[in-house]
Amino acid sequence: MKLSIQGKRLVLTDAIKAYAERKFEKVEKFHDGILEINVTLSAVKLKTGNYHSAEVLAYLSGKTLKATSTEEDLYFAIDQAADALEVQLKKHKDKNKRANSQKGGKSWKFDPESGIVTNQEERRMVKVLLPKKPMSMEEALLQLEVLDKQFFAFKSLETGKMSIVYKRKDGDYGYIIDEE
Repeated sequence: MKLSIQGKRLVLTDAIKAYAERKFEKVEKFHDGILEINVTLSAVKLKTGNYHSAEVLAYLSGKTLKATSTEEDLYFAIDQAADALEVQLKKHKDKNKRANSQKGGKSWKFDPESGIVTNQEERRMVKVLLPKKPMSMEEALLQLEVLDKQFFAFKSLETGKMSIVYKRKDGDYGYIIDEE
Protein backbone atom coordinates (compact mmCIF):
# COMPACT_ATOMS: atom_id res chain seq x y z
CA MET A 1 0.00 0.00 0.00
CA LYS A 2 1.26 3.44 -0.93
CA LEU A 3 0.77 6.13 1.74
CA SER A 4 1.29 9.82 1.04
CA ILE A 5 0.85 12.64 3.54
CA GLN A 6 0.75 16.31 2.53
CA GLY A 7 0.34 19.52 4.48
CA LYS A 8 -1.68 22.54 3.35
CA ARG A 9 -1.30 25.90 5.08
CA LEU A 10 0.62 24.26 7.93
CA VAL A 11 4.11 23.02 8.65
CA LEU A 12 4.20 19.23 8.50
CA THR A 13 6.61 18.26 11.29
CA ASP A 14 8.24 14.85 11.55
CA ALA A 15 6.16 14.09 14.65
CA ILE A 16 2.87 14.85 12.88
CA LYS A 17 3.92 12.86 9.82
CA ALA A 18 5.01 9.86 11.94
CA TYR A 19 1.74 9.95 13.90
CA ALA A 20 -0.36 10.01 10.73
CA GLU A 21 1.72 7.20 9.18
CA ARG A 22 1.20 4.99 12.25
CA LYS A 23 -2.54 5.68 12.26
CA PHE A 24 -3.14 4.97 8.58
CA GLU A 25 -0.83 1.95 8.38
CA LYS A 26 -3.03 0.34 11.06
CA VAL A 27 -6.07 0.91 8.83
CA GLU A 28 -4.59 -1.47 6.23
CA LYS A 29 -5.45 -4.50 8.38
CA PHE A 30 -9.18 -3.85 7.88
CA HIS A 31 -9.08 -4.31 4.10
CA ASP A 32 -6.41 -6.07 2.05
CA GLY A 33 -7.43 -4.39 -1.22
CA ILE A 34 -6.15 -0.88 -0.42
CA LEU A 35 -3.94 0.34 -3.25
CA GLU A 36 -3.15 3.83 -2.01
CA ILE A 37 -4.04 6.26 0.78
CA ASN A 38 -3.61 10.03 0.38
CA VAL A 39 -3.80 12.13 3.54
CA THR A 40 -4.07 15.92 3.37
CA LEU A 41 -3.64 17.81 6.64
CA SER A 42 -4.52 21.49 6.63
CA ALA A 43 -5.09 24.51 8.84
CA VAL A 44 -8.49 26.19 8.52
CA LYS A 45 -9.42 29.64 9.83
CA LEU A 46 -13.09 30.11 10.60
CA LYS A 47 -14.98 32.88 12.38
CA THR A 48 -15.20 30.67 15.44
CA GLY A 49 -11.46 30.03 15.58
CA ASN A 50 -8.57 28.09 14.11
CA TYR A 51 -9.15 24.47 13.19
CA HIS A 52 -7.23 21.60 11.65
CA SER A 53 -8.61 19.36 8.96
CA ALA A 54 -7.65 15.83 7.94
CA GLU A 55 -8.92 14.60 4.57
CA VAL A 56 -8.24 11.01 3.56
CA LEU A 57 -8.76 9.36 0.17
CA ALA A 58 -8.38 5.58 0.08
CA TYR A 59 -8.17 3.98 -3.35
CA LEU A 60 -9.36 0.39 -3.63
CA SER A 61 -9.67 -1.51 -6.87
CA GLY A 62 -12.78 0.00 -8.44
CA LYS A 63 -13.74 2.17 -5.44
CA THR A 64 -12.58 5.36 -3.72
CA LEU A 65 -13.42 6.03 -0.08
CA LYS A 66 -13.23 9.49 1.50
CA ALA A 67 -13.10 10.47 5.16
CA THR A 68 -12.73 13.96 6.59
CA SER A 69 -12.56 15.50 10.03
CA THR A 70 -12.18 19.09 11.22
CA GLU A 71 -11.19 19.65 14.85
CA GLU A 72 -9.33 22.18 16.99
CA ASP A 73 -6.57 19.63 17.64
CA LEU A 74 -4.73 18.23 14.60
CA TYR A 75 -4.01 14.88 16.26
CA PHE A 76 -7.68 14.47 17.14
CA ALA A 77 -8.65 15.31 13.54
CA ILE A 78 -6.25 12.59 12.33
CA ASP A 79 -7.78 10.10 14.81
CA GLN A 80 -11.34 10.96 13.71
CA ALA A 81 -10.52 10.64 10.00
CA ALA A 82 -8.75 7.31 10.57
CA ASP A 83 -11.74 6.00 12.55
CA ALA A 84 -14.18 7.13 9.85
CA LEU A 85 -12.08 5.43 7.17
CA GLU A 86 -11.90 2.26 9.27
CA VAL A 87 -15.71 2.13 9.49
CA GLN A 88 -16.04 2.57 5.72
CA LEU A 89 -13.43 -0.11 5.01
CA LYS A 90 -15.19 -2.60 7.31
CA LYS A 91 -18.54 -1.89 5.61
CA HIS A 92 -16.98 -2.30 2.17
CA LYS A 93 -15.31 -5.57 3.17
CA ASP A 94 -18.54 -6.95 4.69
CA LYS A 95 -20.51 -5.91 1.62
CA ASN A 96 -18.03 -7.74 -0.63
CA LYS A 97 -18.16 -10.83 1.59
CA ARG A 98 -21.97 -10.90 1.41
CA ALA A 99 -21.94 -10.42 -2.36
CA ASN A 100 -19.37 -13.18 -2.85
CA SER A 101 -21.17 -15.60 -0.54
CA GLN A 102 -24.46 -15.06 -2.40
CA LYS A 103 -22.91 -15.94 -5.74
CA GLY A 104 -22.67 -19.57 -4.75
CA GLY A 105 -19.39 -20.02 -6.58
CA LYS A 106 -18.14 -23.61 -6.79
CA SER A 107 -20.22 -24.83 -3.86
CA TRP A 108 -23.01 -26.29 -6.02
CA LYS A 109 -23.41 -30.08 -5.92
CA PHE A 110 -25.41 -32.05 -8.48
CA ASP A 111 -27.17 -35.32 -7.64
CA PRO A 112 -27.67 -37.11 -11.00
CA GLU A 113 -30.26 -39.54 -9.60
CA SER A 114 -32.70 -36.92 -8.36
CA GLY A 115 -31.70 -34.16 -10.78
CA ILE A 116 -31.43 -31.72 -7.87
CA VAL A 117 -28.61 -29.24 -7.47
CA THR A 118 -27.86 -27.86 -3.99
CA ASN A 119 -25.30 -25.51 -2.51
CA GLN A 120 -23.88 -25.03 0.99
CA GLU A 121 -26.69 -22.66 1.92
CA GLU A 122 -29.24 -25.37 1.08
CA ARG A 123 -30.66 -23.56 -1.91
CA ARG A 124 -31.97 -26.01 -4.46
CA MET A 125 -32.08 -26.03 -8.22
CA VAL A 126 -34.52 -28.59 -9.57
CA LYS A 127 -34.19 -30.04 -13.06
CA VAL A 128 -37.38 -29.66 -15.11
CA LEU A 129 -37.93 -31.55 -18.35
CA LEU A 130 -39.47 -29.71 -21.27
CA PRO A 131 -42.57 -31.21 -22.86
CA LYS A 132 -41.65 -33.31 -25.92
CA LYS A 133 -44.95 -32.71 -27.65
CA PRO A 134 -45.16 -29.40 -29.56
CA MET A 135 -47.99 -27.16 -28.36
CA SER A 136 -49.83 -24.06 -29.46
CA MET A 137 -49.39 -20.66 -27.87
CA GLU A 138 -52.77 -20.99 -26.15
CA GLU A 139 -51.77 -24.34 -24.60
CA ALA A 140 -48.47 -22.85 -23.39
CA LEU A 141 -50.28 -19.90 -21.78
CA LEU A 142 -52.67 -22.32 -20.10
CA GLN A 143 -49.70 -24.33 -18.75
CA LEU A 144 -48.11 -21.11 -17.51
CA GLU A 145 -51.26 -20.28 -15.53
CA VAL A 146 -51.92 -23.83 -14.28
CA LEU A 147 -48.34 -24.31 -13.08
CA ASP A 148 -48.35 -20.77 -11.61
CA LYS A 149 -44.86 -19.99 -12.93
CA GLN A 150 -43.18 -16.83 -14.21
CA PHE A 151 -42.27 -18.45 -17.54
CA PHE A 152 -42.87 -21.62 -19.53
CA ALA A 153 -40.60 -23.08 -22.23
CA PHE A 154 -42.06 -25.24 -25.01
CA LYS A 155 -41.69 -26.31 -28.64
CA SER A 156 -44.06 -24.25 -30.78
CA LEU A 157 -46.64 -26.17 -32.82
CA GLU A 158 -46.77 -23.36 -35.39
CA THR A 159 -43.01 -22.88 -35.96
CA GLY A 160 -41.47 -26.07 -34.56
CA LYS A 161 -38.93 -23.89 -32.71
CA MET A 162 -38.10 -23.54 -29.04
CA SER A 163 -40.23 -20.77 -27.48
CA ILE A 164 -40.85 -19.19 -24.09
CA VAL A 165 -43.93 -17.41 -22.78
CA TYR A 166 -43.60 -15.31 -19.64
CA LYS A 167 -45.55 -13.00 -17.34
CA ARG A 168 -44.52 -9.36 -17.53
CA LYS A 169 -44.51 -7.00 -14.57
CA ASP A 170 -47.34 -4.98 -16.12
CA GLY A 171 -49.60 -8.07 -16.15
CA ASP A 172 -49.29 -8.79 -19.88
CA TYR A 173 -47.47 -11.75 -21.41
CA GLY A 174 -44.26 -11.90 -23.39
CA TYR A 175 -43.17 -14.36 -26.08
CA ILE A 176 -39.60 -15.34 -26.94
CA ILE A 177 -38.86 -17.46 -30.00
CA ASP A 178 -35.62 -19.08 -31.15
CA GLU A 179 -34.22 -17.36 -34.27
CA GLU A 180 -32.62 -20.45 -35.82
